[in-house]
Amino acid sequence: MDDHLTPDQERDALAAELALGLLEGQARADALRLSLSDPAFAALVAAWEAKLAPLHGEWTDAEPGAAVWGAIERQLADPPAGKVTAIETRLRRWRAGALLSGAVAAALAFVLITRPVPAPAPATPQLAVARIESDPAGPLVLARYHQDSGLMQLRIQGFEPGTLAPELWIIPEGGAPVSLGQIGHAGEAEMTMPPPHRLLMTEGATLAITMEPVSKTPHPAPSGAAVASGKIITI
Repeated sequence: MDDHLTPDQERDALAAELALGLLEGQARADALRLSLSDPAFAALVAAWEAKLAPLHGEWTDAEPGAAVWGAIERQLADPPAGKVTAIETRLRRWRAGALLSGAVAAALAFVLITRPVPAPAPATPQLAVARIESDPAGPLVLARYHQDSGLMQLRIQGFEPGTLAPELWIIPEGGAPVSLGQIGHAGEAEMTMPPPHRLLMTEGATLAITMEPVSKTPHPAPSGAAVASGKIITI
């Protein structure tokens, strides 16, 4: 792969590497922090995951022979210190390119062999993402919603423990807030949306969070102003 990439190409390659699980150690930690702080980069990662998802499970895993990785390790055993990072990056890019090229080629071959190619149709968005925040120093929730399964995945940070709990709301354009339930103060969470709520998860709708008394059932309406909010973007 070409090492001379533009900044946009570098970001896209990094997003692909994160989606493919090729990053390790500090590189993975840095990329995860970037996805939390940069909604555009988080959307790139989500887009790559959506592109790769249909290919999962179609073929069994295949690992390169020991001789391949052994030869690479020997070449990396004593490189000049200043070139270690560049070599690691190039190796990841090579592996990413090989995986993507092989998967795409296999997918195309499978389609051509098993059935005629249908007429092109507009792509249906499969993923919705939202960055729910108030200001850089306040609470932050990253939401990822899978439209095919109704699964909502959340990354939560910045809520101080107390007598009130964060409650997540979906607000359709021009509509009233609908509670999706209470969430934790920090960490990761998942919820499966009931069918009526899935119809509300559309481009331009708002996800918002208010602080409410702890309850096992969703509240009918917010008791106060939202402490964080964000628009839904479909991919």
